Amino acid sequence: MLAAMLKAPGSLTIENVEIPKPGPGEVLLKVDACALCGTDKRVLAGEKAVSVPIIGHEIAGTVSAVGPGVNAGIKVGQRYAVQTVIGCGECPMCKVSRENLCEKGFTAIGYAYNGGFSEYMVMPKNAVDQGCLIALPDDMDAEIGTLLEPLSCGINGLRDIPLETMRHVVVIGAGVIGVLNGLIARARGAKRVSIFNRSQDKLDVIAKLGLPFDDLINMSKTDPEAWIKENTGGRGVDCVIVSASVKSLGGQGMKWLARNGHLSLFAGMPKSDSVEPLDLNLIHYSELHIHGANSSVRRDYLEAMTFLSTGKINGKSLITHRYALKEFAQAVKTQNDASSGSLKVIIKP
Repeated sequence: MLAAMLKAPGSLTIENVEIPKPGPGEVLLKVDACALCGTDKRVLAGEKAVSVPIIGHEIAGTVSAVGPGVNAGIKVGQRYAVQTVIGCGECPMCKVSRENLCEKGFTAIGYAYNGGFSEYMVMPKNAVDQGCLIALPDDMDAEIGTLLEPLSCGINGLRDIPLETMRHVVVIGAGVIGVLNGLIARARGAKRVSIFNRSQDKLDVIAKLGLPFDDLINMSKTDPEAWIKENTGGRGVDCVIVSASVKSLGGQGMKWLARNGHLSLFAGMPKSDSVEPLDLNLIHYSELHIHGANSSVRRDYLEAMTFLSTGKINGKSLITHRYALKEFAQAVKTQNDASSGSLKVIIKP
């Protein structure tokens, strides 16, 4: 089979390797589609370490073979999306199906186990047992199936925020994660959704794709705090979602909130530089709510499936480029090129 093999940071080659065989409790998937993610970009740049040569975690595939002892409900020919996070199965968080908060530290497909940038991949037994194979509806294309993983992360991060009652939500960051968070806010009932970004390229892509946002604001040309005051009568917005890995945006976003407002820190910050001073009295006196976001679990994938299946979120509008596995280098180049007009880039092995 063909596989994109990571040799070293920034060094990846397409090679012909042996198709893996599923062992006891394992499932062999033929990869139908695997999307590029911003985290893959960090891996390729050497900013994030992985322990396997094949990355890729936004995966949809078809069962090609099953190992001994696999649940009889999983059969050859069935189609699944892959839940990335695998917990220990024993800690209090895993016992309540919050594997993303595993107290022993979760492992993940495409990081600790070979991922989807290959023609075939093995789902390990612990992932199969946890229920990390998410059955796709017959009418859902594999390309749309790859969106379940990133969309589920947004759903998890926004779960405890009452978007249904909100008049105005601001998302900082116009990449695909910012877009998905904005689409979730819209789908859940937020009346006005504004996307803020520091460069114009991504805002132009959003406009070209006709995505359902009310405002596209270039923060390098428009003072965001002044704009928010003007557009909310000085009240502030109900929610700010930080989808860009810039630590100062947390404190900045807090200042844009109305009383009883919600701040979602979706983006992780560089581990070497993640500390930022905050005005705790702003949280105290305005009764602000601060939310973290760390990957997702099965319930979030199932909700993502509903959003995509019902059309509340139009997945097709997000996919801008498709490449064969042998074109992987060009796919990465397209993803990294701000002028390419890319949003979601799909690899179809």
